[in-house]
Amino acid sequence: MPDIAGTTFKAPEVAGYYPHRPPYAHQVYECIIDRSSATQRLLDLGCGEGKIARPMTKVFDQVCAVDPSANMIKLGRSLERGRTDNLEWIEAAAEEAPLTGKFDTVTFASSIHWMEPGSLFPKLGKHLSENHILAIINGDAAFQPPWQDEWQQFLAKWVPQVTGEEVNSNKWRATQTKHLDYINILETNEYVSQPFGQTVEDFILCQHSRDTFAPVKLGSRRHEFHNELNALLQPHANREGQLTFQVKTHLTLATLK
Repeated sequence: MPDIAGTTFKAPEVAGYYPHRPPYAHQVYECIIDRSSATQRLLDLGCGEGKIARPMTKVFDQVCAVDPSANMIKLGRSLERGRTDNLEWIEAAAEEAPLTGKFDTVTFASSIHWMEPGSLFPKLGKHLSENHILAIINGDAAFQPPWQDEWQQFLAKWVPQVTGEEVNSNKWRATQTKHLDYINILETNEYVSQPFGQTVEDFILCQHSRDTFAPVKLGSRRHEFHNELNALLQPHANREGQLTFQVKTHLTLATLK
């Protein structure tokens, strides 16, 4: 079985860049809470630093956050609500996590594409309440920013150089849909966030939190990547070096077949 979360996410350097990722649109959390039939137990698979899990401790009686990266969990514990009594961190791949009991809600925040559905979902089915929901969340990148055209050109150059695949290749698309045979979709929603401010430097560091542009994959070209992206973004920054953009987040609510 492949490394579920990708080896890059286990590196302390990559985990350290995670705080530079923009927040999801707040409506994502509101919708999940509204659609959950009960708020006793939530399972967050591929939780990273707990972007979903930590805020949900305010609502659910118990939150179980699972991730194979010890460094992600260490970071999550250091952040707001990372050590609340009703939050349990488990260092494990989703397919191998020692789950107990039933969960009302299961969330996958930018993580389901790393998992093997043939192994995961049969196991998960044993731990879902009768009226469960699955919440699949994707999208924390800049949405139609003023530098969109230049950014697409940048990706068209760099993604093939780093991965050997074209942007949005068929191989990549297959990873994004392999779970669909195992779920019944209830609804899909897209939410656009309020404007978000971030320095050019932090925007670039955010890219290093993503698997494609992790420092280990850029290697000796890291500085070239940094300088080229900096030159692209600076004309769009204000006098304080701040960029302003929104984030569009896609939320799919489903049940297990």
